[in-house]
Amino acid sequence: MPRRSHANRQERSNTNRRRFLRAAGGASVVGLAGCLGGESTVTATASEANNDTDGHDKGDETPTDTITLGGSMSLSGDLSDLGRLYAEAYELTVDRINDAGGVEAGDGTTYELELVLRDDESDPSRSEAIYQDFVDQAGIDYLMGPYSSGITLPASDVAASAERPMVAGGGASSQIFERDNEWIFSLLPTADTYATTSIEMAMAQPDPPSSAAILAKADPFNQDVVEGVRRTLGSAGVDVVVDETIPDETTDLSTYLALVEDANADVLLLSGYQDDAVIAAEQLASENVDVDMAWAPGGNLTDSFREQTGENGDYWYGPSPWATTVDSTDDVFESTSEFISAIESEYGYEPTYHSAAASAVIQTLQRSFMAVDEVTPETVRDAIRETQFESLYGPVQFDEDGTIPREMVVYQWQPDTGRQLVWPEEISEADPIYPSPTWDER
Repeated sequence: MPRRSHANRQERSNTNRRRFLRAAGGASVVGLAGCLGGESTVTATASEANNDTDGHDKGDETPTDTITLGGSMSLSGDLSDLGRLYAEAYELTVDRINDAGGVEAGDGTTYELELVLRDDESDPSRSEAIYQDFVDQAGIDYLMGPYSSGITLPASDVAASAERPMVAGGGASSQIFERDNEWIFSLLPTADTYATTSIEMAMAQPDPPSSAAILAKADPFNQDVVEGVRRTLGSAGVDVVVDETIPDETTDLSTYLALVEDANADVLLLSGYQDDAVIAAEQLASENVDVDMAWAPGGNLTDSFREQTGENGDYWYGPSPWATTVDSTDDVFESTSEFISAIESEYGYEPTYHSAAASAVIQTLQRSFMAVDEVTPETVRDAIRETQFESLYGPVQFDEDGTIPREMVVYQWQPDTGRQLVWPEEISEADPIYPSPTWDER
């Protein structure tokens, strides 16, 4: 489904929603939807935010107590394609909670949630500065993590130093969780598990691979991914015939793909972000490089990947901690299927696990506020550690290191039906098309 324009997004039935992105040092609050791109920005002063859209002043009513959730997000820069998915799911989930009456906390107070997101421009240093300002100047005690492990790593250091709980939906490197940081929690399994089920799927095929090529960006997330890739391939008896680390600034993969072709690798495991997968899909086609399986861990399951690659993106595989075929119950959206419909209706695209994990971030904080007799950073952190609930994202319960242990499912882009869940078999929508047809056969 094509993504709607920003102008269309503003035509929403609930016009009195509070969608806040507070500008650093500014006196006004800025509508999040307007800051995600497009032609206009919606602004309102704090006093204007207390007015109904029909002109009735709400100033005489007892003010609703507010809990502010703060986060940086990649709304621009190299990671913005996925950063926006998190931001929009944050927005939608907070809106739903507030529209339903807010959060009835364990201290007997009903709170409205306020969402404060600032653009980190896909820059770790900028993100770190944003979180430092949140805790030092803005007085924000409850933090949502940014997108990507490389940005989450320094952000989590701020949370630990300031003793503020941070719930992340976009950081999976084990480096984040190996430092005895008691203040960081993640809705994702660790990155070294991302490829396990995909390799198991390939090995279960009638003609399984005997050789593999590994290409990986140099950042913490992708290096963790390929650590798990090497381990799983070794256990499966698959020879690694190419193993290359790609500098982060690289935008031309043709030299690396030539190595894949020369080695006659059966499968390509490319650990990078969405832009890397797009480049690889285009250059595999232009260089006529055939592999039985092309796989990437992040960004290649989004609608925007398919829009950018067209038919060249067919047959690519990717992992997900979220199975859309399992219709879980959810207190905010009722079910997984209702959440999918809400994202499609509100933003015009089919959600991937990034959207689902973002919603679960907000719901984890919501549940923790509900569980404590006094809302403080320490009590909320302890409640997060003990939380256990069913959600559209599946069961949420954190391990001792703050992560959610979960086996990945495997999706594949297929020519006629689009993105299909192909593994494990018991919840699949379609059989994997393996091996992928050669370029001459397409």
